[in-house]
Order: sequence, then structure tokens, then C-alpha cells
Amino acid sequence: MPKLRQVRIAKGRQQKELAQKIGTDEPMMSRFENFKCLPIPSMLAKLTEELDCTVDDIYEPHEIYLQGVTTKVSAPKAKKNTEVYHLTVNLPPEAREFFKTALKKCGYKDITDWANRCFERTRRQYEEILAKEKDSARAGKQESEV
Repeated sequence: MPKLRQVRIAKGRQQKELAQKIGTDEPMMSRFENFKCLPIPSMLAKLTEELDCTVDDIYEPHEIYLQGVTTKVSAPKAKKNTEVYHLTVNLPPEAREFFKTALKKCGYKDITDWANRCFERTRRQYEEILAKEKDSARAGKQESEV
């Protein structure tokens, strides 16, 4: 059973009544519960308020991106940048707890900092590969001319 539905039922809330409280209808609430779509940030904030829970209580991190959502969950605020690449990855279940403790000890500010540094390392590695390929092609061309 989806986490959102479990929390709603555990709190004794009816789908229709909760939908009205957050500003939507019952069919849309059903889509939220069955992960057919996600609530917009303002509805998500109302939903967590109405259910007295956090986003983590109703969705897995890989199911939702928390940009601009003001809820009881502690997530780094995303900068307003229209050129941001929103990355969603599937990681093993133990990754969540691992990242909570390991990133700071390894010198990363947060998971975004870690992802940015991984990107920079990969970009440098890729540029080195391209440079070697270019040098190899140049060397091959010089040998064939001799």
C-alpha cells in the first residue's frame, strides 16, 4: 500500500475530506495516493500540514523532488535557477542513512554538493579521455604520413 494512503488511513482521514482541505478533488487525491502524479508544492505543504507529517513520511526520496516545498522536512532549499538539472536516481535502501552520516564526514555540504563534485570529476575525466583520443589520432596520422 502506498505510504500516503497508509498515513491518511492511520490518521483517520477520508480521501474526499482531505482532498477538499488541500484544494483538490477526490480523483486527484487518488492519483496522489497511487503515485500517478505528485501534488504541486503548495498542495504538498498543505497535505503534510493536514496529516501532521513530513514529506519523508508519505513519499520516498526517489519519488519526489523537494524544490521550493516548505514543509516539516529538513531539505536544502534549492536556488531559483531555471537551468537546474533535476536528478532522480534509484539507490539501495541503505543509501539514505549512509548519506545522512557519510557526506558531512567526507567534506560535502549536502547531497547536491556531492553530486556537483561527482559531475566535475566526471567532466575532468571525460576531457582527459578526449584529449588522449585526440593525441592518439594525431600520432596515428603522423605515422601514416611517414
